[in-house]
Amino acid sequence: MNRKLFLIAIVLMLGLSACSLPRLVKVDPTATPKPSQPTALPTPQEEPTAVVPTDASPAVELPLVPAELADVVSIGESLINETFDEQGLWNTSDDPEYGAEVVDGAYRMNLNTANWMSWSVSGEVMSENVMMDLDAELISGSQENNQGMICRYLDDENFYMLTVGNDAWVEIMKIYQGDLTSLFAEFVDAQIDPVNNHLQGFCIADRIILYVNGTLAAEVQDGDLVSGDVGLAIGSYDEPQVVIDFDNFFVYEAKGDFITSFTPEPVLEETFSLDLDKDWVVSYSDDFDTPNKGNWTEFNGDDALTQWQNSRFAFDVFAEGITAISTTNELSLEDVVVISEVYRMDDMLANDMGLVCRYQDPDNYYSLSFGNDDYLAVYKNVEGDWISLFNEFVDVDLSAEFHKVAISCIGTELSLYIDDQLLVRVNDSDLPAGDVGLLAGTYGDVPVLLEFDNFIVYTPK
Repeated sequence: MNRKLFLIAIVLMLGLSACSLPRLVKVDPTATPKPSQPTALPTPQEEPTAVVPTDASPAVELPLVPAELADVVSIGESLINETFDEQGLWNTSDDPEYGAEVVDGAYRMNLNTANWMSWSVSGEVMSENVMMDLDAELISGSQENNQGMICRYLDDENFYMLTVGNDAWVEIMKIYQGDLTSLFAEFVDAQIDPVNNHLQGFCIADRIILYVNGTLAAEVQDGDLVSGDVGLAIGSYDEPQVVIDFDNFFVYEAKGDFITSFTPEPVLEETFSLDLDKDWVVSYSDDFDTPNKGNWTEFNGDDALTQWQNSRFAFDVFAEGITAISTTNELSLEDVVVISEVYRMDDMLANDMGLVCRYQDPDNYYSLSFGNDDYLAVYKNVEGDWISLFNEFVDVDLSAEFHKVAISCIGTELSLYIDDQLLVRVNDSDLPAGDVGLLAGTYGDVPVLLEFDNFIVYTPK
């Protein structure tokens, strides 16, 4: 499975900034195989097929403020009105790895290095709330790229980036204190043109919003950065060469009675506080001492194997990028607490282990999991579409060979506890009820060998 990575280097050249990434990774589950089947081995899903390039470009002149935001945002002072007929504010560079120049009435940025990002800022704006309008064209290189706008830039270690790829990838990223966090990452191929795209970005209060060709593509809430400069950015993936032309970059002050409804969450320090003895009752349990006691989903193939061993339920996952889910096949529950012990039986730290709730079928369930490399993931699978609710490395040492894992799925609140410590809490309402089960998975290192024990399911009294 691909996962979010962090910035590891900053290089400054004539004011044009670039950073080298070990991989500018797409964490969208559509592009990340995480299937599981109740009656068959998991098999990887294919990434969406890239659209064949065309010369078509959006023909309709779009309003500066989309209709959905017309009652929220109005146009204020013009901050930047850039048609790139001359160099103006923008830095140029002919570095062999990345560069920029004003050519033919456009600001052309290029990369010749795989897995890099490069950006250029105006040096003229310091604003809290902005509206940005931009035309972007892929001149040459891979459709698997990033191109877009920057807002609230303080320095090379603090800003937001709103980007699209010509392969239909949309991402909103936050670079905060040098760490990169993907706030939104999905394929939205219905609205992305393989060559020309019109982007509109809004950074208002705690809302970061991106429209592509007049359609809402992404919206997130984040309160870490409140003011800063604006700019342009491109990125490459495995194919190193990307050339993008930017034109008609117009930036305005955004006016409105904006209300900040999002407060950055503090580091979660809550311990497991549910009174299971008082308010809950055991609805199901399995200590796995007796093989085949339950009706657990089993795997026996080239990708994964399950078996009873050491008085535990064991997963051997052999293929990369696979998640195997085994459910009880006996329960259908709404509010539920699930607890289990999990043992790592190998040296692989980049693994995935956890629990699932509200499992209705292979295309509808929640999964809450972690790896021994301190990576946490919460997904929902709805009608076969994977949506990331949380994907981050956390500042908690999870490398031990044994952990107690617990999840609570109560109302719209989904929580993941490791060793009685709350590490993730998200809210979602798409799935009201379903089965529960175990999860074991791989990223790039295989095989992964995990054993689960003392599986207990609680429901409200």
